[in-house]
Amino acid sequence: MKEIKNIFGEGILYEEGDLEGKIYATSAACMSVWSDMLSFANQDPKRFVMDPQDADTIVVLGCQVTDLAVLNDLEVAKKLHDATNKNIFIGGCLAQRMDIPLPEYMKRLDVVRVVGQELEDRSLVHYEKPFWVPDFKESKDNLKDGNLFRNYYPLKIGAGCHGKCKYCTIRHTRGDGYEMVPEEQIEEFLNHDHVVLTSDSPTVSQVKAWCRIAKECNKEISIRNIEPQNLIQCKEELLELADRKLLDIVHCPVQSFDPELLKAMNRNVSKTKEAVELLHELKEKEVVTATNIIIDYTVDGKLYPNFDIEKLRENFDYYSWNPYFDGNFDMDRAKQRFKKYITKEKVTQK
Repeated sequence: MKEIKNIFGEGILYEEGDLEGKIYATSAACMSVWSDMLSFANQDPKRFVMDPQDADTIVVLGCQVTDLAVLNDLEVAKKLHDATNKNIFIGGCLAQRMDIPLPEYMKRLDVVRVVGQELEDRSLVHYEKPFWVPDFKESKDNLKDGNLFRNYYPLKIGAGCHGKCKYCTIRHTRGDGYEMVPEEQIEEFLNHDHVVLTSDSPTVSQVKAWCRIAKECNKEISIRNIEPQNLIQCKEELLELADRKLLDIVHCPVQSFDPELLKAMNRNVSKTKEAVELLHELKEKEVVTATNIIIDYTVDGKLYPNFDIEKLRENFDYYSWNPYFDGNFDMDRAKQRFKKYITKEKVTQK
């Protein structure tokens, strides 16, 4: 373990070497975080068990994109603690949030990953159901709520984000960033079907390289979480892949269509508009397009309009939304908001 100090405060982070014996791991976080732990598990699969009762160590990978996600992380961990009476390591982005108090039986775990490790067994780390879909059902259909990329192979091409969006703290919570050399992953790419490039924020050079590799190998790829400004710089390559029927799904988090709101978020207005236009063009070429939208964005008491549902459906086959989170976690408020946004599935369109 080690003492750390970050923008959220000071505290103790436990490390890979602190994980003893048999491990049960579950992820309530994103695909990027899940694939980190999967890489560690696949390096030594005999250490991982499917039943938490058989584990010496329990790991819950958490998210902090909203207070709803934090609340869900804590509830997942509490249920495991109550069922096993064992301490819980909290990993993922939530571990880095020193400002969010955790119960005594929860220990913060630093990022655990083995860079370049192939994920031969994706069942080694349990993947929690998406809490934002109350009636979630597992499906091979990516367009069913909560199922986007869930059955795809996450080809881990890197980690970290250098963006400065006002609503997001991921650049501070994902540990050291890195980029894989695409040519060193071609064999892994060819070994698996339905491959999705997985990173916190794929770079232009990465996406262009993988478009070239997909073309050379005549094999379909999907892209997750590519930011608008990076997407449009890959326009030529993406359109060519689409014409060759080698581009399956493109997920680009545009967050909003509203110029004023995008400015408030510290996002590029013109690049987002260009990205939406490109995504519409890709959609017309039968590429599945997906995005994320932030709702109820509030700054200095001002509530911005929510998304235009018709425009959203016109440009995207799949979308998910997050209510704006100011970054300050309060348990009572989180429970109230969970009831408002999830239990009642209350979303307001413009």
